[in-house]
Amino acid sequence: MTVRSRRAHDVVEEVGVWLAGEFVGRLPAAEIDRVVKVTRLDLENSIAPEELGEMLHRLGRARLQRILQLSPAAQVRISGRRPL
Repeated sequence: MTVRSRRAHDVVEEVGVWLAGEFVGRLPAAEIDRVVKVTRLDLENSIAPEELGEMLHRLGRARLQRILQLSPAAQVRISGRRPL
C-alpha cells in the first residue's frame, strides 16, 4: 500500500463518517456507504489527488440529497425505537 492510497482511504472514510452524520435517520447507512464508494470510483483519475476530500464530500452530498428528493415519502425505520 502506498502513502497516497492510504491517504485516499483515510479521506474516503472521513467523508463517509461526515455524510453519515448528516444523513443518519433519513437514509440507511448502507445506502450512504454505497454512494460514497461509488462516488469515489467516479472521481478516481478525474481530479487531482489533493482535491479528493472536497470533491467527494460535495458530489456525495449532492447525490444523497438527490436520492432524498426522488423518494421523499420513504421512511427509514430504526429498529428498537418506538415512534414519538
